Amino acid sequence: MAESRYDVIVVGAGFGGSACAGLLAKRGLKVLLLEKNARAGGKAMTLSKKGFTYTAWVVISAPTQGTLLEVVLKELGMENKVELVAPGVNGSTYKTSSGKWLIGPQPAPGEVMDPNKMFDWLEVKEANREESLRLMTELTMMSPQEIATLNDITFADWLGHYKVPKSVLAFLLGPVADGCFMVPYDTLSAAEAVRTLQDIFLRSGGVFCKGGFGKLAGTYAEAVTENGGKVIMRARVEKIMVSRGRVTGVATDKGIFQAPVVVSNAGLQPTVLKLVGEEHFDKGYVNYVKDLVPSWGMMGTRYFLSKKVTDFPYGTIFSNDSPYSIEKWLKAKAEGPPKEITVWYEVPVNYDPKAAPKGKQMLMTGFWCPADPQLSAKEKKAWWDKGEEMLLKVFPDLPKYIEFKEGYSTRDVSNLTRDQVLPGQGGECIGLGQVVDQAGAYKPSAKSPIQGLYYVGCDAGGYGVGIHQAVDSAINVAGMVQKYHLMHQAMQ
Repeated sequence: MAESRYDVIVVGAGFGGSACAGLLAKRGLKVLLLEKNARAGGKAMTLSKKGFTYTAWVVISAPTQGTLLEVVLKELGMENKVELVAPGVNGSTYKTSSGKWLIGPQPAPGEVMDPNKMFDWLEVKEANREESLRLMTELTMMSPQEIATLNDITFADWLGHYKVPKSVLAFLLGPVADGCFMVPYDTLSAAEAVRTLQDIFLRSGGVFCKGGFGKLAGTYAEAVTENGGKVIMRARVEKIMVSRGRVTGVATDKGIFQAPVVVSNAGLQPTVLKLVGEEHFDKGYVNYVKDLVPSWGMMGTRYFLSKKVTDFPYGTIFSNDSPYSIEKWLKAKAEGPPKEITVWYEVPVNYDPKAAPKGKQMLMTGFWCPADPQLSAKEKKAWWDKGEEMLLKVFPDLPKYIEFKEGYSTRDVSNLTRDQVLPGQGGECIGLGQVVDQAGAYKPSAKSPIQGLYYVGCDAGGYGVGIHQAVDSAINVAGMVQKYHLMHQAMQ
């Protein structure tokens, strides 16, 4: 019979789970990593079809310099297993006042963007440049102590102190903040926004992984087996078992496994409300968990092309009217997509030459949508059509080269990652929204009220953009679990 008792069981091999499991195994704990899918990666899973390799949906990581993705690889001694790349260019495209869609300036390799070139692109008048530069400078140079004072205000509140043109706000929000956080800027925590954007401005953004980001998560998971642990794919956890207020293990479709510590990468809400069950928690905590707000969803289309249509590895398409306020978002959620939206696109073969057959490209789009995995076919079509309409403003010849295309939606996100346990929840792009009252100093604790139960990933324990946030959580949670394990060993 296979070994069934471990020091730690990690549920889910997304970036939070795989990195946390790898680190704990490397530090000497006996680890079991369970994943319901056939491969690691979660929301950044790698897929392949007809010679094309790509991440399940648009995933762009930041920061570039000193990325935590490499920090974990180095501790695991696996930095030679995968190759992270930072192309350094992007095809961000802005709609000018004349209606022309114009690609932004590209600084030379190793050079910082000349703000005047950026202001020329955004049509910032000379009289407005000093204030616009003040905004960018103060955002970039704010001290950690100053950032900590912004926990109780929104990014919109903070931006309201500056009188800058709409185009400067559109640039900060559309291609930058909206894509990083997936919540309207008048709900976004100012502390979370400033801290993360500061990282991007000082240490750049646009990190990718050759072979797809799922390869990186798979490497983290591989460290578990290399250090004496076990990884079981296609193992669905049906219950996290609790007795007398403490974790005892998990029940899966592959059997029961025992451990005094369980780390869940299945999402905070699904973990509490489904895998553990409300009956094991205080009613006040259950209500707190139910009240947590998820990020908005992302959907898009993958276009498999017979010919190259762009040299850019990624880009954004935005206008002065594309960023979302909460009012605009609620209207779009009720009535369908607005006239103009921000669209992000990724072209894997432009940072990984092996990602497509010779001479071909796969261009994938991503854009906001409701997080509900139960969107109707009509609702999904409306969002897909709007995304394509925006894409063709910049790539009008693209339809001529489409061999086939496929849409992905919040149902796909939910099926691959987290179960829906509340209305409108499950297909969120990131995890819990980085909004005021649940980000920064108010981020949910990675340690649950149940002894031995921890959460990892974008719901607790970290900050930043997407998989960077998940890996930051993994590092922090691995430290917490290691200390817990050592203390309990010492007391036995």
